[in-house]
Amino acid sequence: MTEIFLHGRETLEKDAGNPRYVATIDSGIIFLTGTAPGANNTLFPVNQPRVMRGYEDFPQGLGSTGTLPDALDLVLKQAGRMSQTVYFNRVEEGVNAAATLKNVLGSRAARTGLHALSRIAPEFNQRPKLIGAPGFTSTRPADGVATIAVTEGGTGYTSAPTVTITPAGGDATGAGATAIAMINASGEVDAVIITNPGLAYTANPTVSFSGGGGTGATAAATRGQTANPVAAEISALCNRYRACSVVSGPNTTPEAAIQYRLDFDTDRLMILDPFIKVSKGGVPVSMPADAGVLGLQARIDYEEGFWYSPSSHVLEGVVGTHRPVEHSLSDRSVESQYLNSNHVSTIVRSPQGGWKLFGNRVAKSDPLRVFWSVRRAHDVIIESVELATEAFQDRPFAKQNLVDIAETVNRALRRWTALGATLGGRVWLDPALNTAESLSAGLVYIHYDGEAPAPMEHIVFVFNRNTGYYDTVLASAAREIARQSALAAA
Repeated sequence: MTEIFLHGRETLEKDAGNPRYVATIDSGIIFLTGTAPGANNTLFPVNQPRVMRGYEDFPQGLGSTGTLPDALDLVLKQAGRMSQTVYFNRVEEGVNAAATLKNVLGSRAARTGLHALSRIAPEFNQRPKLIGAPGFTSTRPADGVATIAVTEGGTGYTSAPTVTITPAGGDATGAGATAIAMINASGEVDAVIITNPGLAYTANPTVSFSGGGGTGATAAATRGQTANPVAAEISALCNRYRACSVVSGPNTTPEAAIQYRLDFDTDRLMILDPFIKVSKGGVPVSMPADAGVLGLQARIDYEEGFWYSPSSHVLEGVVGTHRPVEHSLSDRSVESQYLNSNHVSTIVRSPQGGWKLFGNRVAKSDPLRVFWSVRRAHDVIIESVELATEAFQDRPFAKQNLVDIAETVNRALRRWTALGATLGGRVWLDPALNTAESLSAGLVYIHYDGEAPAPMEHIVFVFNRNTGYYDTVLASAAREIARQSALAAA
């Protein structure tokens, strides 16, 4: 209520004391990057994201070659009764595989390739939470930036300088490599961490530093076998956009798949190996299963819940796997168990029928953060709360506003607990953090907790022998004999 003079009447509308509804975000929206060289350039220009909404909306004019048509078809095979929303970005097919990979990697500044993802929210007002680039994640290049060694630390750095990696050599090829610098207490660059190894470097690239307030730092890069740069870029994008991805491994041997998994330490990537076989024109053809698993997860989000794991669900459209994968639910020595124990998911023929995804774990070493379904469920809860509480942004610090925020979150936690998305949850204010100084500076801390249910990955049945049941059988037999004898005597 204002105290400005008025000779008359006015009506004030108040909404204090009314917690907001926390709408659960749509976690089943997919973003794919790939090629379609036969596409109509007018309908599907390069690096202009397009959307496919629902089973009947398969893009006409995309052609039948490249990776996108097959990937979109595999997504739709998983749709069931639910509509799938898939944003896809077409990139140009290069003169060779390395050139195409560069186009898939794209440019953050130009928002091309994978980085076209940054255009979806502002242009379509939707936020994909499942990201993929089927067909471009399985190789481990031998020509990426394998190491960067600091040769001179320089002086006077007050913050980490920007690292620039530039191709060198006669033909000066190579792209995609990125890194960050680390400085020590003396203001020197003491390490450079590679965040993406890039690919197609024909010579050791040059490394330079800029900014950070200092001078004199130098470093030397060395080519070698590295992690897949597309998978590395997807991992970074998943961190940025609170998303998850399925990436295919090398499709060769179980041991190679595990080496591939060790290239990453993130709870946002599910590694999948080997490829699947699908029928094209009646002929079995091998292809990555990435898009199919993403489509499967989207359907599960809508039909069962965003906290459900896609493991042990049938992957539609599959007629086999690129290599046979021995599978058992009780024999630890088979390949499916070997892969899963090393955080690699796979596709198996179920004893009950159908080809199923088998694996819950992400490429993460921390035992508290190994489950794909838990990571995704926590993402949904966190982002849903953030979006729903925007109404309280910049309101005055007051008891009622704090109560309304707390009850907004508490009601959502109670609803998610009833659904099974979290095992519980509550909100509280920590007085050690919410001091007069922090509150007067406009900073308030609101704590809440929750815990998404882990999948029941290991079920142990304990069979106990009980010879006492012989007595039960004997007593029953004696009663029956007595009954028969009584009937005969009558």
